[in-house]
Amino acid sequence: MRPLVWKRIDVSNLATALVDMAQRQPQGLAMQDEKTVLTYADLDDLSARAAGGLRAHGVRPGGRVALRLPCSLAFAVLYFGALRTGAVAVPVYPRTRTPTVDPCHEACGARLVFTAPDKTTSQEMRKSDTTLIPVGPDFLDQVTFWPRHTGVVHRWDHDPAIAVRAPDTPSGAQEALLSHRMLRTAALTARTLIDNTASHVDPAQVPPFSASGTTHGLNAVILIGACLLTPGGHAAVSDSGFPDAADCPAAPPPSGSAR
Repeated sequence: MRPLVWKRIDVSNLATALVDMAQRQPQGLAMQDEKTVLTYADLDDLSARAAGGLRAHGVRPGGRVALRLPCSLAFAVLYFGALRTGAVAVPVYPRTRTPTVDPCHEACGARLVFTAPDKTTSQEMRKSDTTLIPVGPDFLDQVTFWPRHTGVVHRWDHDPAIAVRAPDTPSGAQEALLSHRMLRTAALTARTLIDNTASHVDPAQVPPFSASGTTHGLNAVILIGACLLTPGGHAAVSDSGFPDAADCPAAPPPSGSAR
């Protein structure tokens, strides 16, 4: 009888798709806002620096990083940076804000919260035991000075990647966890809907994803994931060939699995 061997899935972590895109199409346009355009190489580099900054703040695999930001380039950089470290990203809707951030409530246990700066933020920074980091217009310029963490921590298909709490629910309400597999599926679906038929898109004609400040939370996560597209016209987040979560071993990844 042959011994049972678990097959390692190297692209489970969605951040791996970004690294792959940066290698395949470094000058391809990934994202843009009103003033800035990021290539896949840019997004890869900035997210690697964001990962280095998060690690310097003590973020480790399984830790949580809250993003109380609109859908923006900064959100994307921090989101992919968190995934690179193996952390769980927590998108927070601004309308759920309380006078003081409660790590066990609004931010789903995150002790590190990136937030748009305003008067409420300055009050929270004085009162909360949560570390709040204001994200201003020059945030991406600041990130370029952060140390780079080029690797991507391996995560199993069913490992949680996103933690969300429905707005206006009581503090005792349970959170919802989304796995890396669910993120890939959602990103692929969104990419297909955006392009109408992603499998027939000429990559040279694919415009960069436009970051909009009107979308927050889980919607921002899905739309930002949809910026990933391979040079062959197929989504880099393709879900084919991946087992269901029930088929994955209920064991932690091997030690030293960071890439």
